[in-house]
Amino acid sequence: MRTEWVTKRKNDATPTQMYYAKQGIITEEMEYIAKIEDLDPELIRSEIARGRLIIPANVKHANLEPMAIGIAVRCKINANI
Repeated sequence: MRTEWVTKRKNDATPTQMYYAKQGIITEEMEYIAKIEDLDPELIRSEIARGRLIIPANVKHANLEPMAIGIAVRCKINANI
C-alpha cells in the first residue's frame, strides 16, 4: 500500500512523519489517516508536529496500512491475553 509513498521519500535525510509535520508538509500517510478518521489533514499534521499523535508505520514495512494513535483520533484497543 505505501510502497510508492515510501519510495518517493527514500533519499530524504530524515524520512519521518515528525520531520515532515514540523516542516509543514502533509504526507500521503497523513492524508490517508485524515480520510479514514474523518478529520482535516492539517489537524493530523499539527498533532504529529506537537507530539500528540503518532503513525506507527516503519518505512521498512511498506505494506502496513497507516493508522494513528493520539488524542485527536478514535480509540484503538489492543488486548493480548
